[in-house]
Amino acid sequence: MGLFGAIAAELAPRPAMAESALAPFQLAQVDHETFEPEDTRWQPGIRWQKRYVVLGSDRFPVFSLEFAANNRGVALRPIWSDPYRMEGTSPLVEMGQRWQAFAAINAGFFNRNNRLPLGALRRDGRWFSGPILNRGAIAWNDEGRFKIGRLSLQETITTATNQRLFISHLNSGYVQAGMARYTPDWGVSYRPLTNNEIIIYVEGGQVQEHYAGGNAGEVEFPIPDNGYLLVIRAGSVSREQLPLGMRLTLATTTTPGDFASYPHIIGAGPLLLDGGRVVLNAEAEKFSAAFAQQAASRTLIGTTANGNVILAVVHNRVDGRGPSLPELAGLAQRLGMTHALNLDGGSSSSFYLGGQLVDRPPAGAARVHNAIGVYLP
Repeated sequence: MGLFGAIAAELAPRPAMAESALAPFQLAQVDHETFEPEDTRWQPGIRWQKRYVVLGSDRFPVFSLEFAANNRGVALRPIWSDPYRMEGTSPLVEMGQRWQAFAAINAGFFNRNNRLPLGALRRDGRWFSGPILNRGAIAWNDEGRFKIGRLSLQETITTATNQRLFISHLNSGYVQAGMARYTPDWGVSYRPLTNNEIIIYVEGGQVQEHYAGGNAGEVEFPIPDNGYLLVIRAGSVSREQLPLGMRLTLATTTTPGDFASYPHIIGAGPLLLDGGRVVLNAEAEKFSAAFAQQAASRTLIGTTANGNVILAVVHNRVDGRGPSLPELAGLAQRLGMTHALNLDGGSSSSFYLGGQLVDRPPAGAARVHNAIGVYLP
């Protein structure tokens, strides 16, 4: 059936690069002269709001969808541009329609040049893209449990000679020296992201082949259905440590450990709120100070003390620009969130609802790699 077919069937009963810079800022996303508040309630217990939220002397237009976390009539799923591989970007409208979502907001960061993800993307227990840099993430299951916190993934390979080799990243567009791993969830093949990589073909838990990666992007290497590729960058591991025929044992853990129990995860960052307190620390998540202070459109997701989930997009304030991250944390508190996570922003910030963008003209919205889709009965 394939990934997309399986996911569609599942939901059918229900209608390089430490950080990705914000997309180019655009001032006039919202026409404040024609902005009209809305407050619509869909049963059971789903609320759509379009309103101004006051922070200090400023008024920010906020578009939000809120529902009870344990509402069995609502399902959240990570979605992405190409259901069959991790490479690609598309308008959020096209993505929402392709995945048959009722609503969607843009989600994690990505590299705009090679169109690859830069952060956690987990669906149905499968890591389509691994977390990076101990950044903030949101995890959830279908029983209404949510967790927001900083997330890292640790993977090690143990050889038949009891050598332990550390894997720096899993299924990721984030590049640094070390050994990365790519599985069939990345796609049917892998194209080197840097020059002179060493590709180790592992199938059935055993090293089968060595390949020279050559120049970045020139050759595609197939990913085995029953295995993975180990990609060695900058000579960090010798191919002699992984000879042909060597049997390998893989171990995977998360920090915190309970993140691994959640089938669905989206990573972005920085964290904004924890227990109602502002815990914003951009530097701890390897974001620059300039990133935190930049005034731009923002997308966020959070949970409330009474057990609700809120998906929201914030655009330019009246007579000014969008919020900085400290201002976004304040707005999250005003929205009633106790735990909150910043998602990708700038011209990526978009809200798809009922077949169209409802927060900005489509011409001003950038193509995005992934999103959080909302499904209703």
